[in-house]
Amino acid sequence: MTRLIYPFFTVMLVVSWFALPAQDLILDDFTMSGDTYVVGDECYRLTDEYNYSSGSIWYKYPVSLSNPFDIELKIMMGCKDDEGADGMVFIFTSRPNRVGGAGEGIGFGGLRPSFGIEIDTWENDHLMDPVDDHLALLFNGHVGHYRSEIKPTIIPNLEDCQRHRFAVRWDPGSQTITIEIDRKRVMRARFDLIGSVFGGNETVYWGVSAGTGRYNNIHEVCFEKMSFSPPSKMPDYYPGVLPRHWGGRD
Repeated sequence: MTRLIYPFFTVMLVVSWFALPAQDLILDDFTMSGDTYVVGDECYRLTDEYNYSSGSIWYKYPVSLSNPFDIELKIMMGCKDDEGADGMVFIFTSRPNRVGGAGEGIGFGGLRPSFGIEIDTWENDHLMDPVDDHLALLFNGHVGHYRSEIKPTIIPNLEDCQRHRFAVRWDPGSQTITIEIDRKRVMRARFDLIGSVFGGNETVYWGVSAGTGRYNNIHEVCFEKMSFSPPSKMPDYYPGVLPRHWGGRD
């Protein structure tokens, strides 16, 4: 079983959306919730080494699933392969600043409508988790794999004190998502995100959540650059000022 005693989970993220040049991200581009706080110039700590902790950050501005995206990041998951939990989820949902259940929910449980990419480092038998670290695609707040047609994929042990390259690629033309670790493809799946998950709505917000339960980890995330195309129409409930690189809004 892949577990940690006092690990750290640091993510450095580069998001490359095809339509616009990459823009530098700043801390003010995100909102924090739960136990999250800022560490360093471009980083957030989502949880400390406390049991039953949870935290998340959310990019303030909506994006369109009608356009491709390419997320590249490096992750550091610590050095000890023993008693650590629970992991992180990269979330897409229709409204910002929403957090699901902590612990085994990893900030995603119960969140609807939603799509999540889970990196899970703790085996929960009742959720049909594999024994080893695994990657899974989650939908509409369901974290149990007995409800998923796309089964979890075992990933290499990443608790080796090394940074590992992690990439997520979405092609809306073929409705294909591809996930890579250390430049090797570990999962590819096809599904209609806009139609089947978000009810025909192309506009989503994205964020990162983490949670701990009876065991814990430090979870951190650090961002660098991002480019993307905005939705064709801004949502009515959009609360903020447009990013500096958008020329206007509908």
